[in-house]
Amino acid sequence: MKETVSDVLYGEYKLEPVLSDLLATPEVQRLKDVHMAGPAYLLNPVWDETRYEHSLGVMLLIKKLGGSLAEQIAGLLHDVSHTAFSHLIDLVTANLQESYHEDVKQDFLSQSTLPQVLDKHGYDWRELLLDDSRWGILEQEAPLLCADRIDYTLREIHRYFHVPLPEVHRFIADLAVDAEKGIVVSSVEQGEWFIRNYHHVVIDFFYDPLNIISHDIMAAVLTQALAKDMLTLADFMTTDTNLLQRLAATADPEISRQLARLSNVGTYDIVSQEEAYDIFQQKKLRHVDPLVRRSSRLVKTSDISPSAALAIQETLRRGSAGIYLRTADRTV
Repeated sequence: MKETVSDVLYGEYKLEPVLSDLLATPEVQRLKDVHMAGPAYLLNPVWDETRYEHSLGVMLLIKKLGGSLAEQIAGLLHDVSHTAFSHLIDLVTANLQESYHEDVKQDFLSQSTLPQVLDKHGYDWRELLLDDSRWGILEQEAPLLCADRIDYTLREIHRYFHVPLPEVHRFIADLAVDAEKGIVVSSVEQGEWFIRNYHHVVIDFFYDPLNIISHDIMAAVLTQALAKDMLTLADFMTTDTNLLQRLAATADPEISRQLARLSNVGTYDIVSQEEAYDIFQQKKLRHVDPLVRRSSRLVKTSDISPSAALAIQETLRRGSAGIYLRTADRTV
């Protein structure tokens, strides 16, 4: 069993026995082969962040901010019911709230080894894991900060947008915890910094054309495989690699043709809604507006900073519009 863990964002920490035991479970280990950005890594290998890295990071950020051991457990397991290729299942099932992993969480947990591990350490899995909103550091409604939202943002801007670690560490050092509102920042400058960088993630990365195309191709493949009874929804509770192997083994000509597109997506144009297009996607609308501690009160960053207010408006505008793509060989 692991006694310590180390993370590039938060440093090295000693693990309590319950966390060490949970990390060793097959359910948590499975997340090492479930990519945060779904099938996007198939088109750009750099986009390789996994649910395991994120889950471990959320747990460590909660620990760093003084959260209880129970909340650290909830943080480690908050994404444990994500399917292979993460939110791709939401595209396949037309789940506009991107909540499939939450919808199946109780059933997944009840059939897993996790309740037994938690019971061994004196914890009730239902009390800990079925309502993340009870944990003020782990989860908050947008646009507030929370450990979940912060970790994937910091991890992705460092890895994909090359934001230097000293900048990331300065932001982490600026964080504080309010008993009612969860995570807040101590300076408006850090609130502005996070708003700008959150835009990079939820607009520049989530709507990168290659990211969108990877989801379009794999959603079509998986929809066909389900319709032809080659896969069931239960198969999604494995890993990215397993699901790809299952698809390759079908030897279905149309599925094989679609999978081959991942090796040569060709060129594409970003177009407007009024033009002919082949792909349209719109993700769940996301934005942040960190609370800033000002003497004895908390104020939204956008209420202090006009530039932050404008940045939030732009994030919402771009997110509301979605993205339209046309393949270059289309006849217009």
